[in-house]
Amino acid sequence: CSPLLAAVLTLVCGSLLFIGLGLNPVVTLHTLLIAPVSDWYGLSELMVKTLPILLCALGLAVAYQARIWNIGAEGQLLLGALAGSAVA
Repeated sequence: CSPLLAAVLTLVCGSLLFIGLGLNPVVTLHTLLIAPVSDWYGLSELMVKTLPILLCALGLAVAYQARIWNIGAEGQLLLGALAGSAVA
């Protein structure tokens, strides 16, 4: 299937879910998709929330390329943060 079809079906199913919950789907989708990237504060908050996840994914990608099974990305992130705090 095409990625465009998947995106459209996701928006339709999400809108139906929002209607079922009694929420306006246009306002809700705007809040979820447009508002975080509409100003500098939203962009900074988006980066604060996504960078740890991206760093975990990058570490896992390196491990998987080396054919090493790694299920401890979250723990490694926490220990790295603790070590960085201790050094600082």
